Amino acid sequence: MKVSENNYFKDVIKKAIVAISFLLLACIYAQEKPNIILIMADDLGYGDVGFNGNKVIKTPSMDRLAESGMKFTNFYAGGPVCSPTRGTVLTGRHYFRYGVFSANIGHLPKEEVVLPEVLKEEGYTTGHFGKWHLGTLSREVSPKGPKRRPAENYSPPSFHSYDQSFVTESAVGTWNPSIGGRYHNNPYYFNGVEETENLAGDDSRVIMDRVLPFIEGAAKEKKPFLSVIWFHTPHEPVIAGPEYKKMYSEFSDGLQDYYGAVTAMDDQIGRLQAKLEALDIDENTIIWFCSDNGPEGKEQTDKRPGSTGGLRGRKRSLYSGGVGVPAFVVWPNKVKPGSSTGYISGTLDYLPTIMDALNIEMQDDRPIDGVSLVNMLEGKEVQRTKPLPFMHRGKATWIQGDLKYVTAGKRTVEVYNLKNDRFEENNLIAKYAEQAKEMDRHIMDWNLSCKDSHAGKDYSNANFKSVDKWSGLDIDRKEKKVEKAKKVKKAKKGSKNKKRKKKQ
Repeated sequence: MKVSENNYFKDVIKKAIVAISFLLLACIYAQEKPNIILIMADDLGYGDVGFNGNKVIKTPSMDRLAESGMKFTNFYAGGPVCSPTRGTVLTGRHYFRYGVFSANIGHLPKEEVVLPEVLKEEGYTTGHFGKWHLGTLSREVSPKGPKRRPAENYSPPSFHSYDQSFVTESAVGTWNPSIGGRYHNNPYYFNGVEETENLAGDDSRVIMDRVLPFIEGAAKEKKPFLSVIWFHTPHEPVIAGPEYKKMYSEFSDGLQDYYGAVTAMDDQIGRLQAKLEALDIDENTIIWFCSDNGPEGKEQTDKRPGSTGGLRGRKRSLYSGGVGVPAFVVWPNKVKPGSSTGYISGTLDYLPTIMDALNIEMQDDRPIDGVSLVNMLEGKEVQRTKPLPFMHRGKATWIQGDLKYVTAGKRTVEVYNLKNDRFEENNLIAKYAEQAKEMDRHIMDWNLSCKDSHAGKDYSNANFKSVDKWSGLDIDRKEKKVEKAKKVKKAKKGSKNKKRKKKQ
């Protein structure tokens, strides 16, 4: 009996040791997975940061991070406006594939495979902080009014595998964000519940106050994390607090606000890095930084002083000033500190790069428009092998090698050699007329592929239905204008009838 009992206890102890060993290995493996932080500014121009040569705006924290990693000189936001770029960050796919044709149009469908979903399956805890802009956060109201169709476009972060979120639907003021017209029907939601506390002062600080506890919690639990931080700065209304305006007292009020708000955001990025160091997780944390598009305004003024660094165009333009943005990555033991690259890259590449680095396979064969940058980051690749596509309001651009093709509708009308002509001043269409015709075919094939995606052909959900009509290069623009004019006329007629009834 004693021998039997001894064998029993030995067996229990062995099983316990094996179980504990597995748990320890799981913890070690989880800790080895890198933490990932994706930071995005809002309407920050290529030339608005010190690491890209700005001598006025103080951005010491971003400059130090850029110096500790790799700076990109040819990095592109996925689109020339807000929402489209944000979609590319999470999906690695062009926004026309899922109907986010522009800002405040459509939403991110549940059927899209997104970065937080992929990482959550790998044991990550996931959080999103700041601006959302990929769907409404209420089924009843939207800051954009009834035309935004809040019920149809309801798509909060919780639909996309985020464990925690602190978000607004769209832009709010960069100082005292809960005050002013921008906050109407556009509150901060903390995990789906309207937040009322700690909303005064600098908006970047308000956001970071929610980021840091999330990171501390993950570190305490020894879980790898994904933290997506989308600042509102320096989107309008851009307002700086008194201490930050004072730093630029020699300039006009408009410049003080813009410069001060950018510096306030920079301080919070510095605060983030300090927390990573204090938690001793900075060496196992990847940080990506960029802007969602170029600076606001048709031209640079005191009221809209964002700088493109000389790049042509601004926000809403497919020229480089509209989509070329400041960017860097800090990736310990992967990226050489103090390095810089002119490699053509962009937000479309985030998802495929991170999945490749972590040896994660895509769950199906849906088209991915981005590429993995791992080989480039490791110094094994010097030129992008896949085109970088853009499309907006009936126009497309297509970067292949050193050449950028610009269409008006279905036909290429401009060609630029970005290597020799960074500012897109010399149209080479006459020289590359034949190549342009060939590219027109490739661009249209890609456009039709996006059209198939938009129709739901990439999804297993047979009942999927797009919210908005397809708006690619192949549609008849004249017919669309006529249809839009009819809708406007009908709306005006309805408004007049309502006024008549009130008078009666």
